[in-house]
Amino acid sequence: MRRSLNRRLLYVAGLTIVWLMLWDRMTIANAVAGVLVATLVLIVFPTARRVSEARPAVIRPFAVLRLFGYLFVQLIVSNWLVARQIVARRAHIRTGIVACRLHTDTPGLIALLASIVELSPGMMTVDTRAEPPTLYVHVLVLDDVLAARRDVAHLERHVLRAFGTDDDLVEPGARP
Repeated sequence: MRRSLNRRLLYVAGLTIVWLMLWDRMTIANAVAGVLVATLVLIVFPTARRVSEARPAVIRPFAVLRLFGYLFVQLIVSNWLVARQIVARRAHIRTGIVACRLHTDTPGLIALLASIVELSPGMMTVDTRAEPPTLYVHVLVLDDVLAARRDVAHLERHVLRAFGTDDDLVEPGARP
């Protein structure tokens, strides 16, 4: 009970800070309004509390650093490929939508993966499905469907190593 109360107070404090950053000035009235709005949000949307209590946050610092390094390299490569397509006399743009089956069914990890895919030039998340967990990705230069799926799977492995639970790290074939 005490842990739940502490977590709720942290949520109220975090939402209040966001509220204060949205305003031009920090006043007592804005702070009180922020606390009231944050409390109201947590009352109106109680599922956010249940989801966060059901699955504790997992952060593996070295895996997060590897994820950032991988993303940095991918951003450079994909920006170069998109720039090359733009300045080429004959662009070889062949777009398509690729369905990528995911190994995790955790909504937060799927949302994180979809957001990271959005950051990559030439790729955009179009849709997600829960059953079976699938991410639909629009690819600007689609030369090989399997290669696009491998890229998303590789990115998913990095995300799971950084933020996934031990159950998420189990190979799909080994799950009961």
